[in-house]
Amino acid sequence: MMNKKWIKKISLFRKQLLLLMYYGRKINFFSDKDKGRIVICFDGLFSHGGLVDRLKGIISFYEIAKSLDYDFYISFTHPFQLSHFLYPNKVNWDIKEKELKYNPFNTKVIYLMDNFEANPLQLIKNSTAKTFFVYSNIDYLGTIYTKNTESENQQIWHTNYNELFAVSNELNKEIQKLPHDNRIVFHTRFTSLMGDFKDTTHTVLDENKKQELVNKLIRKMKEVVVLHPTKKVYVLSDSNIFLNFVKQKTSFSILEGSPKHIGMKNNNADLESNYKTFTDFYFMAKSDTLYLLKLDKMYNSGFSKYAAIVGNNKVIVLQE
Repeated sequence: MMNKKWIKKISLFRKQLLLLMYYGRKINFFSDKDKGRIVICFDGLFSHGGLVDRLKGIISFYEIAKSLDYDFYISFTHPFQLSHFLYPNKVNWDIKEKELKYNPFNTKVIYLMDNFEANPLQLIKNSTAKTFFVYSNIDYLGTIYTKNTESENQQIWHTNYNELFAVSNELNKEIQKLPHDNRIVFHTRFTSLMGDFKDTTHTVLDENKKQELVNKLIRKMKEVVVLHPTKKVYVLSDSNIFLNFVKQKTSFSILEGSPKHIGMKNNNADLESNYKTFTDFYFMAKSDTLYLLKLDKMYNSGFSKYAAIVGNNKVIVLQE
């Protein structure tokens, strides 16, 4: 039986072969690009992760582009066009499909999905290529700036996000429909634990374990709520089962709509339902206090962490 190391190598080889075939159809030997450029791609060739995974890759390679004085572009076409939700702000990162040309002599494809060991800045600095098509879902700021504190890198992340993105008119309309009261927000990320959808993890709790976990979460939230007697309490989650329980059994509020994970293939999410991901993100970013609940086997989500960074806020992790 093959061990995990070999399975990983075979999977990587297959993805690299897929990329070779994909960019082989885009070959163009003529190039008028003298300046280096980095294009980060989310094109549906394989799973790119959720929204925040993609943002981590975007922010990391934008920082690299700035440090090398390269042009920077985002090709985000799957499962939707990013420009439906976020516009270019101070940097015109939009790039058209016809501009994605591959010159074998000065173009390099870099695949770094889930690669925590790489140093992407050195990879690009050491290359003779002028154009880089990048696939990444990792926050590499800690690798790029090893002497920075976490707070310093978070400030870079915050600044880069705001340089790149402005909320689209359509998304802004949805954000304006959200409550604007003083609030605390609890965030939970179950992945597959509650059994209401498939995710990158596969563990599903039995009914007794589900109830035990839900009861623990409610108790933990009630312990915290007493510290905020004047604030409205909201609960956001990737699980409709948990949100329905909160709605029926507590006085806490939820936001309407069904959460979807954009990284999952065949999630049957249309453009409208993807607004939920972005509105939850900005609702957290603008909250007064943000808590991530992580009990038992729950997922240590980066969604609330990076929402807090965008909002220049902090997330407090609640564990047992």
